[in-house]
Amino acid sequence: MKILLTGASGLLGRSLMDHLAPLAGKDGLLIGTARSRIKPPLHALDLTDEAAVRKAFSEWSPDVVVHSAAERRPDVVDGDPSAAERLNVGATAFLAGLAARRGSRFIYISTDYVFDGTKPPYRTQAAPCPLNAYGRMKLAGESAVRDAYMAAEQQKGAVPFTIVRIPILYGRVETLSESPVTELAAKLLEGKPFKAENWAMRYPAHADDVARAIALLVGEPSNAGGIFHFAGAEQLTKYGMALVIAKELGLDANLVQSDPNPPAGAPRPKDCRLDPSRLEALGFKPRIAFADGIREALAPFKGGI
Repeated sequence: MKILLTGASGLLGRSLMDHLAPLAGKDGLLIGTARSRIKPPLHALDLTDEAAVRKAFSEWSPDVVVHSAAERRPDVVDGDPSAAERLNVGATAFLAGLAARRGSRFIYISTDYVFDGTKPPYRTQAAPCPLNAYGRMKLAGESAVRDAYMAAEQQKGAVPFTIVRIPILYGRVETLSESPVTELAAKLLEGKPFKAENWAMRYPAHADDVARAIALLVGEPSNAGGIFHFAGAEQLTKYGMALVIAKELGLDANLVQSDPNPPAGAPRPKDCRLDPSRLEALGFKPRIAFADGIREALAPFKGGI
């Protein structure tokens, strides 16, 4: 099996490199691409450069594409929507078109932010209603993937695609700013009181658990079509996460003040809890408790205390 992974240098991408490698096997190939933080064995590829993507796709001819690359920060999306749309929508549509025409499987990583957070839990067939530009772009990416494969099906029969919606991510970060979860640790390490939003219900997912779920779907071609939801096992607000982080760092939890108001910036949904029934039917459940996962993630940074 030849697997092409985009966004391979990111928080999720690094874990996917580890979890997808066994599926490629000795006789296969796992090709990880990234635009920044490129280290061997990754390949540099700007997904918004259609000529470069077409050339690379023709050279590599992957059997499976796992499309993890995206601008995931809602406030950054709002700050430069044109750049975000080129990556989140345009590059997705182009890559999905290439994959569908070749007959490659395509796994697209989407978000719980395609929902407005008013009617949880959200099943895979629930009608999306995003509140912010990031959610709208990821939903447009979903539609682009679906359209590409519908067109391919009309031409040469069914070819599978998969959409995996995931919640807020954390894990083994390279910097504390890499995840909105570990950003809370950076604030705690400053030693100054700060407010943490205690309004939106979040379900933090460890990157290793998400990568394990995606690897399962890559290895289950006959059962992995359509939409899947990944749900973190624990419900926490940012304030709740900060309290756990303070405990794991051995810092004063009184530094964290509860803010009952919605966060500033791009609108966020109140509660986008996803229903993971389809993944559970394949035997998948998250393994990593938040306290355990955040303890491991923060271990390299404890010297900053």
